[in-house]
Amino acid sequence: MRLSRPLAGLAAAAVLATGALSGCGVSDAEIRPGVAADVEGAEVSLDQVADAVADTCETLQGSPELLQGGFTGAELRGIVVQQLVVNEVATQIAEENGLEADVLRREAERQARISFGFTADEQDDDSIPVFAASSYLSSVISEVVDPTLTEEELVEPGPAYQAFLEQWQAENDIDVNPLFDQVDFAQAATSAITSDTSTAFSDAATLRAQADELRNRAAQGDPAAQAELTALVSSLPQSQACAAEEAAAEPEPELPIPLENPGDPNQG
Repeated sequence: MRLSRPLAGLAAAAVLATGALSGCGVSDAEIRPGVAADVEGAEVSLDQVADAVADTCETLQGSPELLQGGFTGAELRGIVVQQLVVNEVATQIAEENGLEADVLRREAERQARISFGFTADEQDDDSIPVFAASSYLSSVISEVVDPTLTEEELVEPGPAYQAFLEQWQAENDIDVNPLFDQVDFAQAATSAITSDTSTAFSDAATLRAQADELRNRAAQGDPAAQAELTALVSSLPQSQACAAEEAAAEPEPELPIPLENPGDPNQG
């Protein structure tokens, strides 16, 4: 599929307007086998993550401006897990405050389908919750927090949203499998897509750290960094990256067989 309009990139989707998510690190959470994350007893399974990663990568590959230089597998899995956790957080906050979670979630997903150009037969695409998560959480927080704010605070409600999320997380358990990025709404937004290289404990984590460094350099205006990032991601096996699909080579045109000249006296 092809996205309907240019967007800033999937990495930006992981940075919420109301908060931020931390870089990868080793968690001391005890997670059951087969579970990627647990939000107050609501589990995100590894199978769910795998399905969402596959569909998210396919969506990204349909739009070079969104895919940009591509993502290592660790990067994309980390972002997907974070966004699926955000969905669970939004649902629990909505239910705790008597809101119709399904209504708010469906509206966020409807907007995502429109923005990302999904067709009618792609209603169940597993990337939709990934792209809708931030909007879903923002709408829930707005419903809960806005009525408590003054007119002056409503002009710039971000700090109040941030404070609410930090307080909610302090009172509730969000446990993420150590294989993935941890979720911390108190983390500064500028570090939401960076990783802590001191916790790199596998080849995948090392690649993630390299990609993070290049992505940060590119964001700071280093003209060579984006090309290096693209080359790094493109060099990885398909199972370890989400990169632009190589265009199929066009077959060499066949040269026409020259016709004999019937007027040539040298022809037999």
